[in-house]
Amino acid sequence: MRLKTYIVNTMAEALPMIKKDLGEDALILNTKKIKTSGFLGFFKKEKLEITAGVDAILPGKELPTNMKSLTKPNNQENSSAELIHELKNIKQFMIKQMKEEDLPEPLRLVKKHLIAQEIAPDILTDLLAKLMARVEFNTDQTLESVQRFAREELVAMMDSHQCDEISQQPEIICFIGPTGVGKTTTIAKIAADYMLTKDKKVGLITADTYRIAAVEQLKTYGSILNIPVKVVESSADLTKAIEDFHDCDIILMDTAGRNYQQTQYIEDLKQLLPTDSKVQIHLVLSLTAKYEDMKKIINNFRSISMDELLLTKKDETSSSGAIVNLICHYDIPIRYIANGQNVPDDIMMLTSELVADFILGDKIDV
Repeated sequence: MRLKTYIVNTMAEALPMIKKDLGEDALILNTKKIKTSGFLGFFKKEKLEITAGVDAILPGKELPTNMKSLTKPNNQENSSAELIHELKNIKQFMIKQMKEEDLPEPLRLVKKHLIAQEIAPDILTDLLAKLMARVEFNTDQTLESVQRFAREELVAMMDSHQCDEISQQPEIICFIGPTGVGKTTTIAKIAADYMLTKDKKVGLITADTYRIAAVEQLKTYGSILNIPVKVVESSADLTKAIEDFHDCDIILMDTAGRNYQQTQYIEDLKQLLPTDSKVQIHLVLSLTAKYEDMKKIINNFRSISMDELLLTKKDETSSSGAIVNLICHYDIPIRYIANGQNVPDDIMMLTSELVADFILGDKIDV
C-alpha cells in the first residue's frame, strides 16, 4: 500500500492533492487535528493531518518493507492473495479508528441508521469501507445519494453471499425451531402456496402434541384448505402417516417448539425426524429474536442437516439487520420471510433487493 500524509487547513483542500498523487482509488485512512509551530513557539495554528493510501502496487515497484514478510518464494499467487487480505484488514482497522466527526455528515447518518438496524459490526465495517471509497473524493454527496450507494453495496454484498436453493424437489419438508416463532401458521401459508400456485396435492403432519390447541390449529387450517392432517407421537406413527400420504406430492410436517438451547430436545427431535434423502429440514426463526440468540439456535442445530432457514414476524420488528447477518454469516439458503398472521397472504420470497428496501428503503432520520 502506498501511503502519503498531508498537512492542510481543510478536507476540501486535501482531496484534489490526494486524487492527483494517489489516484481515484485512494482511501483516506486517518485524520486528526494537530497544532503547527508558530513564531517563537507562539501563534500556533490548528491544522488537519490526513493519511491517505492506495492498494494498487505499480508494476516493477518493490513492496514496502513492512509488507515484504507477506511474500513467499515461488508462490506469487498466494502472496498476492495474502497481500490483498492484509490490505483489507488495514483498511477495516483504519475505518474502525476513524472518529465520528471525521466521517462526512451523510455517511455518519447512514452509519447511525445501519447500527440501529442491528447490522453486525464486521459487516458494517466492510460496508463503510466500500462507501468511503465512493464518497471520499466528492464532499458534495447528499444523504439521498449516500443512502442509494449503501443500498447498492448492501445488495451486492448479499448477492455474493446468498447461496442457491437446493434444486432437488423434496417429498417431505420438516419445519423445526423454537417455541413461539409461528411455525404452524407459516406451514399453512406454504401449504396454500403449493396448492393454489403450484397445483400440488399436500399432506400435513403434526408432531406438536406439547402445545395446547396446536393440533387443533393445524386441523383448522387443514379443514379450510381441504388438506388432510395426521397427528404423530413417535417414529412408528410418522412412518405410518407417510405411508398413508403416498399419493401426495408434498408432505409438510410441523414439530413441537421447544427450548432448543437445551441439547436434549434436539436429540429427541433427531430421533423423530425421517432420514430419507428426499426429506428437507427447514429451521424457522423469528426476526423479533436477538441475533445472538439466533446464532446459538443455529449452532445447536448443527448436528441436524438444515437445508433452509425461514424467517417470521417481520411485521413485529422495525429492525431487519439480522437478515443481512444471517445471509453473510451462514451458508444456508433463505427462501421465505413471513410478515403477518394472514393465511395465505403474509409471506414473501426473499431477495437481496427486498432486504435492502427493509433496511434503507425509507427516508433516514436526520
